[in-house]
Amino acid sequence: MRSAKYTGPGSAAQVVSITVIDAPRPAADEVLLRVGAAGLNPVDVKIRAAATDFGVIRYSDRPGWDVAGVVVAVGDDVEEWAAGDRVHALAGFPRAAHTLAEYAAVAASDLARIPRAWSTAQAGAAPLAALTAWQALDAAGVRADAGAGQRVLVLGGSGGVGHLAIQLAVARGASVVATASPGKHDLVRSWGADEVVDYRDEQALAAIAPVDAVIVTVDGTLPPRGAVAPGTSVISITGLTNAQRAQLAEWGASPVEWILVHADGVQLGEIADLADAGRVTVHLDAEFPLDELVSAQERVETGRATGKVVVIVDPEV
Repeated sequence: MRSAKYTGPGSAAQVVSITVIDAPRPAADEVLLRVGAAGLNPVDVKIRAAATDFGVIRYSDRPGWDVAGVVVAVGDDVEEWAAGDRVHALAGFPRAAHTLAEYAAVAASDLARIPRAWSTAQAGAAPLAALTAWQALDAAGVRADAGAGQRVLVLGGSGGVGHLAIQLAVARGASVVATASPGKHDLVRSWGADEVVDYRDEQALAAIAPVDAVIVTVDGTLPPRGAVAPGTSVISITGLTNAQRAQLAEWGASPVEWILVHADGVQLGEIADLADAGRVTVHLDAEFPLDELVSAQERVETGRATGKVVVIVDPEV
């Protein structure tokens, strides 16, 4: 099979190649997928550039975590999936998973059915970003049974995680304020944001009234002071320095947490239900064939993608 490979640390143009290797065999608790699409995320390009583990996230020279495809074989202990099922997953994260390939072995527990409302490309692009948004909202206390009436600020509302966090927060009954560049405001509103603020407009940022929760999806960013009241939860998906934690604590934010997403087929299935109810969609910034993985990674590295970048491994799946 054809599979992406990194030859060492460096830029995408320097180290990304497509090679031919044997297809994997599924373990007893795994299924073998014929891969249709695999999403790219900022963590993919960060770990490629360093060619080493990124905290607890495991580096592999065979990359990929997001995946959508069709089941072609199941392990001996797998009962819930069968050949022909169309599924997607955040495969094994933060362990290595090797989904940027024509076939991938994925734990059955990581899988969920592909929503009827989504294309294979959307399903392949979604898992890491959608589960990150879901788990960040959980950590912030914005749950389906408690979200009604809450006000959520999403910093980076046009990005992969941000645009899904908006939709999932709205689906949980919250109202949403989001930041984005001016040219993307209408699109961000279409995802359910009640208010969209230019992230470069300091006066507009300062005017944001206190919110119940802040989801930070942009590296090095803190919410504006006026948005944080005692008890405002601040959840970052990019990391928090000690100085940032101290500043937020001084403002009264609680809890203040950095979260790392984990694979969860049950949660991904709940997101699929929302997708089929018309509550959640995946905006694709760009689609690239596997042979253009270098260009796909370079697009992610610009930091300007709207929604998700996805690699089409097999357009027939």
